[in-house]
Amino acid sequence: MNQPRIDNTQNYMQAPQQIQQQIPVQTFGINGKVVSAVENITANDVPMDGSVAFFPKQDMTEIYAKSWNADGTIRTIVFKPVSHDTVSNLSHDTEKLKFDLSDECTGAFMQKFDELFGKIEQIENRLDKIPSGQRKTSQVKKESDPE
Repeated sequence: MNQPRIDNTQNYMQAPQQIQQQIPVQTFGINGKVVSAVENITANDVPMDGSVAFFPKQDMTEIYAKSWNADGTIRTIVFKPVSHDTVSNLSHDTEKLKFDLSDECTGAFMQKFDELFGKIEQIENRLDKIPSGQRKTSQVKKESDPE
């Protein structure tokens, strides 16, 4: 009678070990693979859990990031490398663009100032033609001035 009891105990001991072996182990990392062309990426390569998969080209000229949209289509973003020389040229061009834009704005303001100055001169000339006895003077009252 002792023998069946031992066998049952051994069966119970083996069952948890078998269950532990059946649980899938989650690995963390980046989804994707190296491809020779974007055409080599299939819909099955893009995870359906909403995460993004990255597919660098073998020659490292582009990296494709792909994920599923809610409407069942695949969204693709292409990343292209930028060399250090290109970055410094871009920043120089950006600074030049800011300078050019600033010159354009200054020119527009100066043109408006010239127009306003011309109109002020016209008003002054008209006022000079009116005899001083006929001029009406107006005073601008500031809120801070006492009555």
